[in-house]
Amino acid sequence: MTIQWKKSTCPYCGVGCGLMVETEYGKIVQVYGMNSHPANKGDICALPINYPPLFTAEGRLTQPMIRRDGTLSPVGWDEAVMHVASGLNRIIRRYGPDAVAFYGGAASFTEEYYLINKLMKAAIGTNNVECTARLCMASASMGFISTFGADAPPACYNDIEEADLFFIAGNNMAVSHPVLFRRVCAARIKNKTRIIVVDPRRSETACMADIHLQIKPGTDVALNNALAYILVKEGYVDETTVARYTIGFDNLKEVLEEYPPARVARITGCTETLIREAACIIGQAKKMLTFWFQGYNQSTQAVFKNNTLHNLSLLTNNYCRPGAGPLSITGEANTLGCRWVGALSHLLPGMRMVSNPRHRQEIAEYWDVPVEKIQATPGRSILDIIHGLHAGDVRALWVVASNPAASLPHTQWVEEGLSKAELLIVQDIFHPTETSMLADVVLAGAQWCEKTGTLISSERRIELVEKIIDPPGMAKSDCEILWLIARAMGFRKEFPFVSPDDVFEEWKGMTRGRMCDMSGVSYDRLRDRIGPQLPCPEMGHPGTQRLFADLQFPRPDGRAALLARDYKEPAETTTEEYPFVLITGRLACHFNTRTRTSRIKHLNDVEPENFVEIHPVDAKNHGIAEGDTVEVTSRRGRVCGIARIRSRLLIGNLFMSMHFGKASLAGDDKLANLVCNPVYDVHSKQPEFKYCAVKIAKSVPG
Repeated sequence: MTIQWKKSTCPYCGVGCGLMVETEYGKIVQVYGMNSHPANKGDICALPINYPPLFTAEGRLTQPMIRRDGTLSPVGWDEAVMHVASGLNRIIRRYGPDAVAFYGGAASFTEEYYLINKLMKAAIGTNNVECTARLCMASASMGFISTFGADAPPACYNDIEEADLFFIAGNNMAVSHPVLFRRVCAARIKNKTRIIVVDPRRSETACMADIHLQIKPGTDVALNNALAYILVKEGYVDETTVARYTIGFDNLKEVLEEYPPARVARITGCTETLIREAACIIGQAKKMLTFWFQGYNQSTQAVFKNNTLHNLSLLTNNYCRPGAGPLSITGEANTLGCRWVGALSHLLPGMRMVSNPRHRQEIAEYWDVPVEKIQATPGRSILDIIHGLHAGDVRALWVVASNPAASLPHTQWVEEGLSKAELLIVQDIFHPTETSMLADVVLAGAQWCEKTGTLISSERRIELVEKIIDPPGMAKSDCEILWLIARAMGFRKEFPFVSPDDVFEEWKGMTRGRMCDMSGVSYDRLRDRIGPQLPCPEMGHPGTQRLFADLQFPRPDGRAALLARDYKEPAETTTEEYPFVLITGRLACHFNTRTRTSRIKHLNDVEPENFVEIHPVDAKNHGIAEGDTVEVTSRRGRVCGIARIRSRLLIGNLFMSMHFGKASLAGDDKLANLVCNPVYDVHSKQPEFKYCAVKIAKSVPG
């Protein structure tokens, strides 16, 4: 039979939608939503349904390339592998293990990150392993750890239908996670679930809200403190009950005295009446479900935003039961899996920390290496890796399935840093990208459904993506590329794997007894079945729908922490010269830096170039009309876009899409990250993308 249908999982965002993939004569021709999948129940957004053209898109890498005399030239795999291995070994011998670093995409399979963690942290001896989870959910992770004791998202998607209030902050769900948002809208109609949205823009999501708190960018901590102030003062908090499962209440109350709604109204720009109304709705709710996304996480106060949001749930007992609790949805398909496997510079596999001596001992014993081999201090975050490239402390960077030359803030500075690398290895499925154009070596990887591995969704559900078709030409799976290079570097004993299944079986042993326990999971169990939610400690276990149902938290005293957090202004504020605040965000038709979606005509035609949203008052004051080309300038650079005059913005705010880059057909100056500020939250090291001081002017042809 030439036509076949195979089960798979979406490789885009972290919702983890189940897909059915139709193949004909060895080619993928259609992708549909899986009706029986609990995440999407047959629904699907525009991204996966338009995936088939990517398998034959222009620019697909089919073999490795090495730069010689300034030009990337095709080579065979043996030569490419030896070139990379010898280059890395040479730099390690001369400058030490910390002179090399790794950075990858959070849609990569967990098995791939397990291999790179073992290579870098056990074999080479450096913690310089980073992934795009640093740009997406590092702050949510640190928020969970500091408040609850573990990076363990406790809620599940079925809570959407159980809730009576949705609190949505820094998250335009209608665009970023449309499948889940349609479930939110259905619950609003069927169950009369109320919606509070906090967003500086009147977004598509805010239009569905009962209350839209249109705050000034970056003022979420002050708002959350005011809401908590009202909850306490108006008697919505059962202090005796809260004291049983939390600590820190007295200290929190003391700090909240500084955030009466009248003061916070001045800070946020919301009216005191609206703040009080929102607090009363929260206080009266029986089951509040909170959603947040990059509007929270990409901020210099990101972890504090997470902590103060969790305070609202804990104060009102909206936690650890059906319909109540925090539901953080990740931006990429395996961001949670990447965190759990240790794909950040401060982590070790199995929800362990490099700074914890017991954790290092456990991992060293499992990997059969001296404990001294695993460094006790965290490696560099991705922005610190770029600093290291500029300083000459980092000499080699290996990039897999990511595009940092477009995705990081202050792009010109990033590009200059990448250009200083002695060895820049880029492993991807397309060329050119902004990053591959700078590479010394380009390795041709396989993409979704051309390789096999596991993903973990935002509700802790593990799924198997199986190889359905062969990759083109000489392209190889990322797992195979990784273990071939590791062996060529001299680590043959440590990397005996011959299949992703082998890697998974070794990796899952590190999770036994942990909150991410997948001892009860195997490829055979996941094949042709819906995967369980973790932890799943034994083969007969159905999985764990919700965490902490007994209100026992993984902290020393078993109680969650109510954390008192003061509001601070963003790292960069407006001035007379730079009077506007620029916010960046997502579009429904594109993903990340458009390395995939720009190659799909149907999606690209929806938004072929970047734009700048501006309030009508600001447009009039600057002589800007709809459709004009405008320039947005910060202290770091300049970016252009087409003016869209929209009253849904606050006066003094601008909005641009995050997706457009230098390699796009739209030109060199449409990349919003050219002007963004390369600073980060000191607790999570997640960069600031949601606040940057800029000026705007009509572009003058010349």
